[in-house]
Amino acid sequence: MSKKYNVGITFNLESQIRDIWSNGANQNLIFLYQLFEALDIVKNITFVCWGPEGITTPDKNFMLEDLNLKFSHIDDVIEDLDLLIEGSLSVEPNQAEIIHKNGGKVICYKMGNDYIYDIEAVIHNKSPIRIFNGTKFDANWMIPQHINTNFSYFSIMHRCLTREVPCIWSSLFCDKEIKNLNNKFGYINNVNRSKKSRRISSFETNTIILKNSFTDILIAEQAYRQRPDLIEHVYMCNTYDIKDHPTFFNFIGRTNLVKDGIMSVEKRFAMPLFLSEYTDIVLSTQWENGLNYAYNDALYGGYPFIHNSKLLPKGVGYYYDQFDAFEGARVLIDVIENHDKYHDAYVQRANEYLYSLHPHNPINLAVYELELKRLFE
Repeated sequence: MSKKYNVGITFNLESQIRDIWSNGANQNLIFLYQLFEALDIVKNITFVCWGPEGITTPDKNFMLEDLNLKFSHIDDVIEDLDLLIEGSLSVEPNQAEIIHKNGGKVICYKMGNDYIYDIEAVIHNKSPIRIFNGTKFDANWMIPQHINTNFSYFSIMHRCLTREVPCIWSSLFCDKEIKNLNNKFGYINNVNRSKKSRRISSFETNTIILKNSFTDILIAEQAYRQRPDLIEHVYMCNTYDIKDHPTFFNFIGRTNLVKDGIMSVEKRFAMPLFLSEYTDIVLSTQWENGLNYAYNDALYGGYPFIHNSKLLPKGVGYYYDQFDAFEGARVLIDVIENHDKYHDAYVQRANEYLYSLHPHNPINLAVYELELKRLFE
């Protein structure tokens, strides 16, 4: 009979912003917990927490109250853990020593592009997100979108193997938001609609080079110059806080979109709400961040999604090449004119892709189980 393992995943309940929508990492960790919970070789799974406040009950804005998740203080469970996974709290060297002394393993699970975050922190003199603290890891598990930039960084600095693991996602939190929207969420397909123009939204965070709105603005501007009749409004979310920066102010201030009052700068919103109220088409750009959770929210709602991610399967959303805003504008115009005719097939492809990400998809379960077994064999 094969051994069953006790697994702990670090979870930061004391972050400055305690909200499930504040970043994708918290959602990712919930999905990872649910995946491990479904594995026969996992005996117990718990989130492990610590911090100055000693909190082990999540804030209500994490939206976790009905999920039956277990949270424990690290000191109460560390002696019983076979596997400790570094999620959103950095594992300390002494914690790893206790795990190793008991024959357990310690994993660094990478969901974010730390290589780029760390470089930006140094170059722009920002506060570090995390630092190398000498913790001894047995392996790094990394989702596909960060392999290109982070593989060497963590393999060399953690002195251990890096394994690629599937990106996982489910509509769990999207569905919770949708319930509050009286089910208004979802693209309305109307082949015969009389109004040709569409509302376009962008959701880049504008907090890091990987996720910024510049190409989205160029695409919308070029499409508007060619076909102003097709664009009703362009909403640039997450740009309100940068609107007065001289570079950004003069960049958008010289567009026809702003001159004609068609584009607005917006604050940060829970994405399902903004999709349901203000959006027909989602415009997106990324740089080394090709599997952003925001993409899945848009695809889940059946919204036409225009992107430059090579990691999305062909036919999922509408692709333009990298930084080519001229091609992006051609794609946007084509989507406005033709998407509704092909909407049903588009939704089917999107749903097949989203199913491939589900924590309980048999392939994902099998890969994570294999990696867990590999650690101990």
